[in-house]
Amino acid sequence: MKSSKRSKIAFIHPDLGIGGAERLIIDMANALVDEYEIMFLVNHFDPNHCFDELKDGSYEIKTFGDWIPRSIFGRCRALSAYIKMIYLVIIYLLFYRKEYKIDFHVVDLIPIAVPFLKLFNQRVLYYCHHPDLLATTRESTLKKLYRKPIDWMEYKATKASDITLVNSEYTASVFRKTFPYIEKQVKVLYPTISSSVIQLLKSSDKEISIDSILDVPKDSFVFISINRFHPAKKLELAIEAMSRLKLLLDDSVWSKTYLVMIGGYDPRSDINMIYFDKLVSLSETLHLKENIIFLKSPSESKKVQFLLTCNCLIYTPINEHFGIVPLEAMMAKKPVIACNSGGPKETINHGVNGYLCEPNPENLAEFMFKIINDNNFEQMGKNGNIRLNQLFSNELFSDKLKTIVSDALDS
Repeated sequence: MKSSKRSKIAFIHPDLGIGGAERLIIDMANALVDEYEIMFLVNHFDPNHCFDELKDGSYEIKTFGDWIPRSIFGRCRALSAYIKMIYLVIIYLLFYRKEYKIDFHVVDLIPIAVPFLKLFNQRVLYYCHHPDLLATTRESTLKKLYRKPIDWMEYKATKASDITLVNSEYTASVFRKTFPYIEKQVKVLYPTISSSVIQLLKSSDKEISIDSILDVPKDSFVFISINRFHPAKKLELAIEAMSRLKLLLDDSVWSKTYLVMIGGYDPRSDINMIYFDKLVSLSETLHLKENIIFLKSPSESKKVQFLLTCNCLIYTPINEHFGIVPLEAMMAKKPVIACNSGGPKETINHGVNGYLCEPNPENLAEFMFKIINDNNFEQMGKNGNIRLNQLFSNELFSDKLKTIVSDALDS
C-alpha cells in the first residue's frame, strides 16, 4: 500500500529578499505546496524586507550563516557568498538532515551546495538563472586569479545536479556556450506571475485612475519602469530616453508625460543606495525632475495599481535572463517596450504586444513617441494578455514543475 506521507522539498537560497530570483523560488513553492511539504534553508531572511507570502509564517524558514559578512572590506562578495552557502549546507547535512527529513532539494543562484548534497546521496534540482561567472569582469590579473577557483567550483557544482532548469531559451543557449562539457539535458521552465499579483490584478478596482495615486493630471500619459535599483538594470536608459522624448513632443503633451521609476531598494546595499542617488542626480541634470517620479520598494498592491493605471511599461535591462515584469504588464493589458535582447525577445512580439528597441536612448524614445501617438497601444495591451495565457500562464508553469518534481521523486 502506497504511503500517504507527503514528500518534503527544501529550497536552498542565499537571501530571501525582494528580487526576481526570490520571486521565482516562492512561485515554485506556491506551485508545489498543495502536494508537498515545503521549507526554506537560507543565509538571510528579514520579514520586513521580503515578499508578502513569507510574512505570515506559512512557510518554515531556517537561517544559517547570517553572521558571516557579505563582503571582506567591501570586496570579495562572490567568495563571501560561497562561504556562507557552504556553511549553510554543511551545518544542515551534519546536524539537521535527519531531523528535517527532506526528500528533494531545489538550489538556485549559488550551486556550490549541490556537490555537498550529492555526497550524502540527496536528490537535487539546480535552477540556473544565469551563469554567475558571466556576471563580473576580469580586468586585472588579481581579479582573474580570484575568480579562477570560484568559476571552477561553479562549473563542478552545476555539473553535479540531477536536474538542471533554466529560465528561458536565451539562458539555455548561454548555459551551453558557458559549460560546453556539461552534457546533461537542460530544460526551460519559464517563470510566471506570482499568484499574489494575479489575485491583486483580478481584484483591484479597474476604474482607478492615475491621478488618484499620483499628483498628476487625470489625462496624463504615464510610462512606468519596475526593476531593482541596480546598475545591471540600466535604468539610466529610461531617463535619457525621456530627455530625447522631450524634444519630440509638443510642450502641451510633454507637460502631461511622466515616467514612474519603481524599484526594489535594500537599505543594506551600498550598490542600491549609490545607484539610486545617481539616477536622481541624472534626472535633475537633464531637467526632468518634474516628469520623473521615483518610488522605493512599494507594496505589491501599490505596484499593481501602477500597472493598471499606466499606459506602457519600459523595461531597460540588456540581455536580461528572462524578465517577469513584462509578464505582469501583459496581464494588466499594457504594452511593453524592452531592449531587443535576452528573455524579452521571447515574451514580446515586436509590433504586436509591444516593441523591442535597440539599447540606446534615441531608439527607446522613438518607440515611446510612437506609443503616445498611436491609438493602437490599448489593442497591443490586449494582445499581450492573449500571448501571456498561451505561453507563460501560471497554470503552464505549475503543471510543468509538478511533472518535473514528480518524475524525479519517482525515479
